[in-house]
Amino acid sequence: MTISEAYILRLKELLKEKKMTQYRFVRESCIPMSTLQSIKQGKTKSPNMTLFFMTAYGLGISVVEFLDSPYFNMDDIEFL
Repeated sequence: MTISEAYILRLKELLKEKKMTQYRFVRESCIPMSTLQSIKQGKTKSPNMTLFFMTAYGLGISVVEFLDSPYFNMDDIEFL
């Protein structure tokens, strides 16, 4: 699994858990919808740390909480 795929899976999981729409998330995090679409479509291979911080902020959690998921298991992540 790529970092982008792990990011999207974790984001979907947390949005569902928090009962938050993607539209509200985009507003709260200040992440452009086009950026999320680029990640979903595989155009962005490696999200940067700024994106992780903005995501955590938009969800009202810490970056550590966002990354605390089996999706980010180092043995399963493909690096490029």
